[in-house]
Amino acid sequence: MTVNNLSSSTDDPRFHHPFGSEISLLQLAQSLDAAASWEAKNRLLVQLSKQLPDWPVAQKTADAKVSGCESQVWLRCNPSPAGWQIAADSDSRIVKGLLALVLTAFNQRSSTEIIAFDFEAWLNERGMQRFLSASRGNGLRAITEQIKSEVSR
Repeated sequence: MTVNNLSSSTDDPRFHHPFGSEISLLQLAQSLDAAASWEAKNRLLVQLSKQLPDWPVAQKTADAKVSGCESQVWLRCNPSPAGWQIAADSDSRIVKGLLALVLTAFNQRSSTEIIAFDFEAWLNERGMQRFLSASRGNGLRAITEQIKSEVSR
């Protein structure tokens, strides 16, 4: 994955999403906590996925692709004065909803905040881990590790 220059991310529609800006981690935690069953959590993930912009095919490049995910996932991290801008897309609607959770946790945060945040523990507190297959859990781990690696450079 490459870090793009700052000017491109402000104009890049892939980075125009509400996660981590208009939708806070607390708001998302409350919504997930209120969704008691997997069906309710699944519906919420699908709703969240619809708020992430679809990437044009030309931008779904090999250098943006996350390895270790069963579904195809693309990720970009750009530094900015307000914190890291993070964009992601997937070919799976549920995975795209899970990406919304990741983006809410990490988008517009400092490197220090991103590295310190335990996303897996946060998911466990929301009761999400028990609903995720091993492959989805491994994919989420690969995504968060790639973000943390990128912001550590």
